[in-house]
Parts: sequence; C-alpha cells; structure tokens
Amino acid sequence: MQRRAYLRRIGALALGTGVAGCSESESAASTPDSTGTATGTATPSETATETATTTATATAEPTPTPDARSLAPYRSWLVAPTPVSPYTYEFTHLSLSAVRADATPSFAERLNTYWRQRTTAYFGFEVPVESLDAVLTVNHSSVANESYRVAGGSFDPATLRGAIVDAGFAADGWVDDVQRFTRTENGLRRVVGLHPDLLVSVGTDASATAPLERALTQHTSGDVRTEDDEALGLLIDHYGTADYVTGRELEPAAEDYPLSKAVATGRRLDVRGATTWTERTYVLPPDATVDEEAVREEIRTRHVGQPIEAFRRDGRILTVAGEVENSLIRLI
Repeated sequence: MQRRAYLRRIGALALGTGVAGCSESESAASTPDSTGTATGTATPSETATETATTTATATAEPTPTPDARSLAPYRSWLVAPTPVSPYTYEFTHLSLSAVRADATPSFAERLNTYWRQRTTAYFGFEVPVESLDAVLTVNHSSVANESYRVAGGSFDPATLRGAIVDAGFAADGWVDDVQRFTRTENGLRRVVGLHPDLLVSVGTDASATAPLERALTQHTSGDVRTEDDEALGLLIDHYGTADYVTGRELEPAAEDYPLSKAVATGRRLDVRGATTWTERTYVLPPDATVDEEAVREEIRTRHVGQPIEAFRRDGRILTVAGEVENSLIRLI
C-alpha cells in the first residue's frame, strides 16, 4: 500500500571506488652491443586495474519477539507518561477474554460490538476487536486529554501499520522493539506504540516530550503509581483477578459524611453467565471507624443500583457487593 508507512532506518550509502593510475612507459632499445648481441630493455605497459568497492550500511529495524511483552500484570503499567496531577490518578482494566469466556454468547457479542464501535476513538485508529484480550485505561493528569491506554492481545503489525497511517499518524522510529507513530492535531499529540503483543496509545499536550519512552521505561523499571500510593496498591491486592476493575485516588473531603475519610475507591465486576457480581470498594485510613447503616444509606444515595447483599470490613478495605443482571451493567 502506497500510504503504508513502515520506518526503514537506512544508513548512508557509501560508494568507494579506487582506480589504479593508468601509466604507460616504453623504452624501445634494440641497440647492438659490442658483442653483436642485441639487448632490448622494454618497460611493459602497466594495464590499469579498476577496483570498485561499494559499501552499503543499514541500521536494521528491531525484530519484535512475539510473547516478549504483555499487559499482565496490569499493575506494572500504572505509569505516568506525563507528570501526575495530585488526587487524579485513576485506572480501568477490562479483560475482554475473561468476559467472553464467562458471559453468555449474546452478552459477549454485545461487548465485542461496543468495542468495535469505539476502538478508533479510544486508540486513535481502528483496531480489530477480535485481537484484543485486555485493555487498561489510565487518567493521570488534570491537563485536558492527557491519558493513555495499553492493550494486550495478538496484533498483526503489517496490517495495523496501514490503519495507523490512514488515521493520520506518521512513523517516528522505535523505542526498543516497539514501533512509534505520532500525530499532532489542534495542539494535541497522540503517540502510538506498536508491538505484536501490545498497543500503547498516549494522548498528551503537543508540548509533551517522549511520553512513550517514559511509559515504557517506567514499566520496565517498576516505577509505577502503586509505589507512591499505598491505597491503590491495597485496592489492587484486594481485587486479585477479575473481569473488570477500576480504581482511583480520593482527595480528602472538606465535608464530613460516611466514607469521607476514604483515600481510594473502585469497582470490581465478575461476569457469571447471565448475571454479574458487582462490588464497590473503599480503602480507609488505618484508624477509621465505620457506621454500617450510615454507609449503606450513603451507597444507596450516591450509587443508585449498587446492590448491598454483602457488607464487609477487612482491615482498611470496606466492600459492598451483590448480583445484578448483565443488562444493567456497562463494560467499557
């Protein structure tokens, strides 16, 4: 495809041609000597020999190794491509493969349809939904449109390059074995990282520098948000493996109400055929006290539709949970 951009880093083509000097010298001496013997000294012609050496050096493109990268565990991708704003960090992780396995066929198809309609908006280009296994979405900044997504799955780079370029991106080198594409529109920059196992899509202000490099470096080094925010770490530890989870930091509340002292909150959904077990979780300060009835009323008021079949306090973790029909939930 003419428009398909596939970055080729080719070094300078150097042609080195060495030509031997062409000189011809002759001495035609056939001078008889005193002995009557003719002695002739002739300098043979030096035939010029042309040697041409052509050196072509090319910087080889990285060859990504399949199965070398992964979204799992998603905790390792809770990074910050640009500076984090206080009390802003929030994430959503959806395991599409788990939902497809756990749900009814009709609900699984609804999920695929939902994502099929939204991949362009979410990633900046169309992604085959069948290739997606899981997606992590993170909002980490109060700057408008600064967020990122990481998708795990099985991706065909040759096919996706065309879709990425058709969406207005330009190939922009590599970060290790991840090919980088960039697009800047209306003061907003989006950077895409493409690997057979992984897609990274980062939205930033146009002035941001090296957001993809920063995200990949933090992931590799383990410099993740849970190292700075203990509450988010406790929340993820509590979730374990689930079909769908969310988590976000909470700013200290100015007013006093049940759960106003919570420092993080989130949801967990586990699909069970035609129903889903839905849990709302809060991380409390170590010395927090809880009035169960007041909390139940708070949940009913602020989170209409959240069932409270189960109520549990385990250390700093407080949860309310219950079962709902799948028609009452949205997986995004």
